Amino acid sequence: MMNYNNNDLGCTYYNDRTVFKVWSPDAANVRVQLYKTGSDSEEGAQKLESYGLKLDPNTGVWCVTVFGDLKDLYYTYLVTVCGKTQETQDVYSKALGVNGRRSMVCDMKSTDPEGWNEDKHVYVKYPTDAVIWEVHVGDFSGSPSSGVSPEHRGKYLAFTEKGTTVNGEGKRPTCLDYLIKLGVTHVHLNPVYDFDSVDEASGEGYNWGYDPANYNVPEGSYSTNPYDGNTRIREFKEMVKALHDAGIGVIMDVVYNHTSSIDSCFNRTVPDYYYRKYGDRYLNSSGCGNVFASEKPMARNFIVNSVAYWANEYHIDGFRFDLMGCIDTTTMNLVRLTLDEIDPRILIYGEPWTADLGENGIAFDDACVKENAYKLSSRVAMFNDSFRNALKGNNDDSSIGYIQGNNHNIYYVISGILACSSSTFLKWAKKPTQCITYNSAHDNLTLWDKLLKSSGMDDYDSTDEHVLAMNKLSAALVFTSQGTPFILAGEEMARTKHGDHNSYKSPLSVNAIDWTRTRKYRNLVNYYRGLIEIRKLFSPLREATTVTVNNTYFETDGRCIAYTVPNITHGEWDMMAIAFNNGNEPAKITLKSHITLPESWVVIADGDRAGTEQIKHLDGNSISIPPMTALILVDGHSFLKCGGTLPEKKQEPKKSEPETLQDEMSGEKAAEEPERETVNEPAVSE
Repeated sequence: MMNYNNNDLGCTYYNDRTVFKVWSPDAANVRVQLYKTGSDSEEGAQKLESYGLKLDPNTGVWCVTVFGDLKDLYYTYLVTVCGKTQETQDVYSKALGVNGRRSMVCDMKSTDPEGWNEDKHVYVKYPTDAVIWEVHVGDFSGSPSSGVSPEHRGKYLAFTEKGTTVNGEGKRPTCLDYLIKLGVTHVHLNPVYDFDSVDEASGEGYNWGYDPANYNVPEGSYSTNPYDGNTRIREFKEMVKALHDAGIGVIMDVVYNHTSSIDSCFNRTVPDYYYRKYGDRYLNSSGCGNVFASEKPMARNFIVNSVAYWANEYHIDGFRFDLMGCIDTTTMNLVRLTLDEIDPRILIYGEPWTADLGENGIAFDDACVKENAYKLSSRVAMFNDSFRNALKGNNDDSSIGYIQGNNHNIYYVISGILACSSSTFLKWAKKPTQCITYNSAHDNLTLWDKLLKSSGMDDYDSTDEHVLAMNKLSAALVFTSQGTPFILAGEEMARTKHGDHNSYKSPLSVNAIDWTRTRKYRNLVNYYRGLIEIRKLFSPLREATTVTVNNTYFETDGRCIAYTVPNITHGEWDMMAIAFNNGNEPAKITLKSHITLPESWVVIADGDRAGTEQIKHLDGNSISIPPMTALILVDGHSFLKCGGTLPEKKQEPKKSEPETLQDEMSGEKAAEEPERETVNEPAVSE
């Protein structure tokens, strides 16, 4: 079948004409139908003229130029194949009417918010410098506890509001201000392209959005006016700019492995081409009734052009690929190369699995699974599910992992600490940059709910010290491991969905973040913030190569894990030691290293708090680890050189709970930001 390699498919707007191009080589006839509105139910709805398109037999592209200013008019295509005519929105839509059934002619420049031309991507130097916080747009501000104005709750514009506090009481920060204080570098947004499962007209319903309808247009239910095709675009850009202004990058969750149904704009335009089939049967490795045929030239072209469009038009800083195991390695490497032309620091990571590999339709050797990581760029990362499972047990049952006291998979834990990039242990990643280190995500039970279930508890508002200790132990393992740390939004505040392990269509009452938990679990929030601060200040934890992996010295007694990490970076601590005890009794372990160990250590994290301040001073290398505790130590000499407190100086007690937002945001040492660069600075080589 003939292919077309240019990126001008869809409609291209000029103020005196609009060019419509459709790739449909099997079609006998194609027409474009203009409409006044995005649906027939709107005031002023009117069917306007239609125009026939002309086929270029060498490319399979149909084209027509319609003269006049068509700005803000809506359109569909009437495509006739094998005697059957179907009306469809544009596969390459850039703007849409309500519920995405009509495309819109859009002057994209007119959708740019004030200052958009000055907005720049937010990058970290290496993927391992990132700290990723995954959130659903609705969950972020859907609860009144967010303090966001009612008209912006659950919307893109919630991310633009500053000064929000829990219940609007003016004390503890929420939303954007909270993210700045927490210290994350990137917000990972669950699907924000146009999806099918929520009725934009009524504004009712909830869904995660893993049912794509139109890949290149923002979802309308998150806008304040889904009927106007410009509004969702402008407000999406305002969200991105607000996050960028706060120094936070934006990662987009993309689902190119399947569409919401077979009755899609793809099938209405070129029947059966974009899907994998076996005879008359649609394959189902996505688990959603169809799987996108990424290996076909025009399907591959669509994916590559789509991510480039989001990166360029919307300034997106990274992409997370859903069920990346459904996508072939050639396509993913081409995505990487294409984004490298924009900037090689744009992040790419994905799920290295499918719902059913046997239904994939491509050879196992071509699938983007962990076994084939060596075929991919080291800057195409994969979620480390073996580390996740070793830490907490299976996702949704009562099984237990290392943080609950199970030591059977301890070497999977050690392997995960090294980002599965050490030949000594379980290696699949070429470098730490290829590994996403995590213990919870939007799928399955939240970490808090999993810990409660595996402990035989169902009090989701519990303050049980043992469960809190397991949560902290998990966080310490994630943030001191190699690779890129990733957490589910609210993991740091004991987020609960009250045991709902698959809340993809559950109401906001289940899914929305309850920001009052930042008050109730403030010690846990502060612990996460301290760990992030430690990670940012100690370069070896963020190593992009295997240098640190190869210089980390482990010691384990089969239960406790301890390791030392040397550092030659000027102005930082010269060595760090990290130890974990997952038992219910204190334990002793002797630290070892490839080089001479310090004579004394300063503890900067224990079972209660974490950060850059001294907790206590230790002499020698035989350390005692309290039950269910992580210890992080740095050598005392370099701690002093870096401006730390003298070991013998008594530490002042921590402040009590702040009474105002000003108290909350001041008086505490802010986490140093990782190096961030503009698009004009030197790129990172492969």
